[in-house]
Amino acid sequence: MMFLKTDSARKAAFDKKIILQSQHVFLRAPCLQDYAEWSHLRAKNKNFLKPYEPQWAADSLEKSAFARRLKKQAEEVELDRGRFFLIFNKQNESMVGGININDIRYSIQQCATLGYWLAEDHQGKGYMKEAAQAVIEYSFNTLNLNRLNAACLPDNDRSINLLKSLGFMEEGFAPRYLKINNQWQDHRLFGLCRDSQL
Repeated sequence: MMFLKTDSARKAAFDKKIILQSQHVFLRAPCLQDYAEWSHLRAKNKNFLKPYEPQWAADSLEKSAFARRLKKQAEEVELDRGRFFLIFNKQNESMVGGININDIRYSIQQCATLGYWLAEDHQGKGYMKEAAQAVIEYSFNTLNLNRLNAACLPDNDRSINLLKSLGFMEEGFAPRYLKINNQWQDHRLFGLCRDSQL
């Protein structure tokens, strides 16, 4: 039997910086000490990532922007509206990407939206699938969510294949759904329900 976890129990678990693990990667909440590695990885992958993300601010790679990002994420955790992880290679403990549980909603919905990014050099190694599987398990078993949503650009074959391999079902098409790289972009919509994981 699965018992509902209280808001305080869910947040306390995350406040302890729970490390989620799989065979080749581990995930943990970001901290200010991650700035140098995070900014280097993001700068190196800027051209690769920009077509798939909201427009980067002029100061997006500066330490002050990273600190603001952490503050905003901490507020989202405190309000029980999000969880945020960086992804590391277990073998050398190097950062390879990030994955978030965004827009958490409880009450009658108990759902959230999955977001993720992975450095170009680490594509095709199964890292994101392992990370996503760990986050899915955490979402359903610790956060007690009933459903995860995800969306991706129509031509993002890697993301589409990832979601399908994780059991997400394609549920629709949304014109001008999100503002990506400063342009309103169509998205394919996917969903994963908890009962499909049991």
